[in-house]
Amino acid sequence: MIKKLATWTLSVCLLATTSAWATPADADMAPSDRQLAAMYWQGHELLKKSDWNGALERFRQLETSLRQKEPASADAAIYWQAYALLQARRTAEARATLEKLRRDYPDSRWSKDADSLLRQVESGPNATAPMKGADEDLAEVAVTGLMQAPPERAIPILRKVLNGSHSLDVKKRALFVLSQLDDTAALETLGEVASGSSDPELREEAIRMLGVSGEDNAIERLQAIYASSRSNEDKRSIIQAWLIADRPKLVMQAARNETDEDLRRAAIQALGAMEATGELKELFDNEKSSENRKAILQSLGVAGDAKTLTAIAESAQPDEIRIEAIRALGIADNDGSGPALVRIYGAAKSSEIRDAALQGMMIAGDSESMLKLYRQARSSEEKQALLRMLTLTDSDKTLDLIESELDNGSKQP
Repeated sequence: MIKKLATWTLSVCLLATTSAWATPADADMAPSDRQLAAMYWQGHELLKKSDWNGALERFRQLETSLRQKEPASADAAIYWQAYALLQARRTAEARATLEKLRRDYPDSRWSKDADSLLRQVESGPNATAPMKGADEDLAEVAVTGLMQAPPERAIPILRKVLNGSHSLDVKKRALFVLSQLDDTAALETLGEVASGSSDPELREEAIRMLGVSGEDNAIERLQAIYASSRSNEDKRSIIQAWLIADRPKLVMQAARNETDEDLRRAAIQALGAMEATGELKELFDNEKSSENRKAILQSLGVAGDAKTLTAIAESAQPDEIRIEAIRALGIADNDGSGPALVRIYGAAKSSEIRDAALQGMMIAGDSESMLKLYRQARSSEEKQALLRMLTLTDSDKTLDLIESELDNGSKQP
């Protein structure tokens, strides 16, 4: 499924080559869980668009989920956070993130890439900046140790850290410790930082930690911040926090009522990651924006709802909507996707619909169906279109077909 999502990304964006930041084994290092894999490739799409902050947010969210579901794979999410930070010229944070990768995953598959990235950090414009001092290292250890202390002793100390002159890393560590303390005052402190800190990174981290806690009063605090905030970045962080806390109703409210289109789409994407198919279908039925309807279809694909996508693909919707539904069927990649795509291809009355069906098969890695269609094709143009798609799949049978066609061609007089 991972390689299929990667191929879909390439086909939809019409990218002919791997971008400079991707490693050769990148697809093999992505998460095995379908939902987490979708988040992984969404992060890479944001990197391709040079949306460093958006990518950072996506990979942080991915790290949180991976530590719960696939802890051995979380190193990839940490590495790409460091990459996004470096591209955003936040070199001190990039260095700290790479040090975190080394500390938490000393045998990481990303170690060589991390070393290379660290050399870029140290040779960049801020190379003369000193490494984090021993005092700050000691402060991080001390703050972490407060997780074992009684809340009534730990919380005042943590508040002092947050209001003091410690580094951003130490303050973020303090926020994490607060999220782990089973005490109302700890969540209240997180809420104060999330709504009142002058540092946007601290606000973002506090919002994320409120989501990680999952407590009802933490979620209520996030609702209040969302309602009063004028910052789209804070609202985006809150949507991600609701995703982490598994609160689809709140994400649905943002997707339905938010006036900012970018935030609406962020909520739609979050619903896909949550597999909230009922909410997505309701949104689709009531949505008027073509771009938002397409985003909903993509999220239905991430959620694996082949049944709804097939119904839309075979309906009387405008072609641009049908095409998006057909492509999303490839993302859904379940038992109902393959036969539906073959059926749609056979019934297509336009080359655009046929091409979309082929793209869906390619995304799903369904080379068997494409090979069958190739053998049944009656025109040279159709064979060429099928062969182009087949060459993008990883199949020994495709290579056999290419060799056979080349051998036949060499025998022509």
